[in-house]
Amino acid sequence: RRGDLGRSPEVDRSIHEGELLTSMIKDKYRVRHYHILIEEAVADGCNVIIAPDGITGNLIFRSLVLVGTARSYGAVALGFDGIFVDTSRSQTAEGYLRALKFAHWLARGWNEDN
Repeated sequence: RRGDLGRSPEVDRSIHEGELLTSMIKDKYRVRHYHILIEEAVADGCNVIIAPDGITGNLIFRSLVLVGTARSYGAVALGFDGIFVDTSRSQTAEGYLRALKFAHWLARGWNEDN
């Protein structure tokens, strides 16, 4: 939450990076920065959750997909050229298939735009 600013340098960095990312894409996509309140994002019907790092993303995946009932389409890794959709060794066969279809969809869009 924004009210957590000042708690630690790591929390401050995460909040500022989330706000920066939100400001960068808000004109193109309907986005909201939920900070740590994932339960509100889920309750609001959000279909994409962007984690601040891989470890946090893994914890979110395990909580929502492996413990809960959410469906995973993989985790898009950003910051380099190309398409990379990460999956989990704990994923179901159906989950792997969804991730492959998602990567294919991203690759087609990537090639058409560039």
